[in-house]
Amino acid sequence: MNRRLLASVVIAIGFLWLLQGCARPAPSASPGAQAAAPQGAQAATAPDKVTIAYQPGIGYANLIIIKQQKALERAFPNTQFEWKILASGSAIRDGMIAGQIQVGAGGVGPFLIGWDRGVGWKLLSSLNEMDLWLVVRDPAIQSLRDIKPDMKLAMPAPDSIQAMVLRKAAQEQLGNPRALDNNIVAMAHPEGVQALAAGQIAGHLTSPPFQFEEVQAGGRAIVKSFDYFGKSTFNSVFMLQSFYDQYPQFAQTFYRLLVEATQLINTNIDEAARLLSEDQEGRVSAEQFKTWMTAEGVSYSTVPHGFLKYAEFMKSTGFMSKAPTAIHELVLPTLDSGD
Repeated sequence: MNRRLLASVVIAIGFLWLLQGCARPAPSASPGAQAAAPQGAQAATAPDKVTIAYQPGIGYANLIIIKQQKALERAFPNTQFEWKILASGSAIRDGMIAGQIQVGAGGVGPFLIGWDRGVGWKLLSSLNEMDLWLVVRDPAIQSLRDIKPDMKLAMPAPDSIQAMVLRKAAQEQLGNPRALDNNIVAMAHPEGVQALAAGQIAGHLTSPPFQFEEVQAGGRAIVKSFDYFGKSTFNSVFMLQSFYDQYPQFAQTFYRLLVEATQLINTNIDEAARLLSEDQEGRVSAEQFKTWMTAEGVSYSTVPHGFLKYAEFMKSTGFMSKAPTAIHELVLPTLDSGD
């Protein structure tokens, strides 16, 4: 009886040892492969649907190239991509807060205000540096001192990067950054071009290529952003930190595609311009896009510049409660330099 019991115990122990051996993971080919396995198991590669929002203009050329090449669709064939063009960075910020937009692109102003107010987003990549102009047509307007209280100055939104440029210029020319706040009217870039031509507004603080069209039509630039903030980023791509953490492979692939699109602009402008013309269904020629994209004050780079300078000014004028002290506070792991 005791021998039978002992035999049963031995068999049971052997069976448990066998099960434990089967449950043990097989050794990996390398330490790197073993470390990578849990990450792949914990995070999905990409969401089922991604909405990407940007605004009109050649400031989003890098994004438009990715869109036209269908590079994201090839990299993530199981993901549905929706591209939206909105009128302002404020609208994009509101859409991201509501969870309707996963990837946004816009100017420095709305991004910094969102960061300050706890939106929880960071920069995936910058897109360019562009000099932004306040264009007027009235020969009597030579500087901001000539702007009367009833004159309207159009820009995308009161918290846009254009609005911050106007306030910095007002601070230096008029001694008060908010001196022209009552003159500001929100207007999308294309509508602003038409309104300036029709004499409905006194000035339009916009971006390339709209400011180029206005000057070609007889306008003059009386304020330029580079004169007040130096050569600095105009547009960037951003996403919520939580979205990056959930889909790091998607975000890193997106960044790589932005780098490649930027390289295309800088090394093969003819092809880049062709893709932008294709996006416009030929309404604007490739040659025209090439002229705009190679104009003075226009360059394309994924490295952010000028954010700390803008943030310092915005905090000093009450548009932000705090300012970052270093660029790493604003960027995702895809970026490791900038200012």
